[in-house]
Amino acid sequence: MSKKTILILLCALFVSFITSAQQKFTVGSFGYMVSPGNTYADTNLKSNIGYFTGVLTVPLKLNEKTALLTGLRGNLWNVKYDPKGFWPENYYSLGLTLGVNHKFSDDNSLLLVLLPKLNSDFKVLNSNAFQLGFIGTWSHRVDEDFLWKAGLYYGAEFFGPFFSPIFGLDWKLSNKWKIKGDLPIYVNIDYNIKKDFSVGLGYIALVSTFRLSGEFQDAYTSRFAIEPYLFANAKVAKNVYLNGKLGYTMGRTYPIYAKDDKIDWQLMAWEFGDEREQLNPEIDEGLFIEFTLSYKVDI
Repeated sequence: MSKKTILILLCALFVSFITSAQQKFTVGSFGYMVSPGNTYADTNLKSNIGYFTGVLTVPLKLNEKTALLTGLRGNLWNVKYDPKGFWPENYYSLGLTLGVNHKFSDDNSLLLVLLPKLNSDFKVLNSNAFQLGFIGTWSHRVDEDFLWKAGLYYGAEFFGPFFSPIFGLDWKLSNKWKIKGDLPIYVNIDYNIKKDFSVGLGYIALVSTFRLSGEFQDAYTSRFAIEPYLFANAKVAKNVYLNGKLGYTMGRTYPIYAKDDKIDWQLMAWEFGDEREQLNPEIDEGLFIEFTLSYKVDI
């Protein structure tokens, strides 16, 4: 593994440090996803897709009501073509998380987070690889078993402005069942079989773009997928947890467009003013397997 790859696998943060009722805090995690044997429309091209991601989280408590959220996030998306394709095989993302969480009361809090990052094949790094994202959510705890939140995510993607409203919930239905998520981005339905072992189902919807530098003249690829999955969580050592997923990638698109070929804006999965010309063949849907190791502490 190259030094560049090791650097990129350092870390990603999306954290909701909401109330003192939270029992586990994820300090760091590392995950790997593989989607083998993918086929493409109207071509003999095939690919194996791998995705590495990491998390490093450093909350800094200022006082009883306010905490700063700092961290690094990074991932590597790897596409091995057969036969070898013209487009890059490695796409990197490396960014910072800079935020603040303020508790107005025991039941209400406001989270504001800036997410600057570099998304590129990293062949040539310049300002064209820079993106800025923002998350803002208001959280309200109804009782010890139910919390909801509402807010907005904005990302300055290479195709144009991207927006997604957020409605989150953390709902303990019983000692066995729990629902947690930030809709429409992700949700998990968790069934606790015994202490430190649970299973469930969920989904995640992803949107990201990467700059293609050098001979690709700052074209970009846009990664979109909706991924339902089955999962299992288990404690494997002190403070160390393993999560495994088996899922299916639906509506997957990894199109490549010229630098200035953009849309007006996008709201969740809906694109407005899209008259772009795709430069590469369309990829088909497929299975994926993912494993994540996390280090968690009690708070």
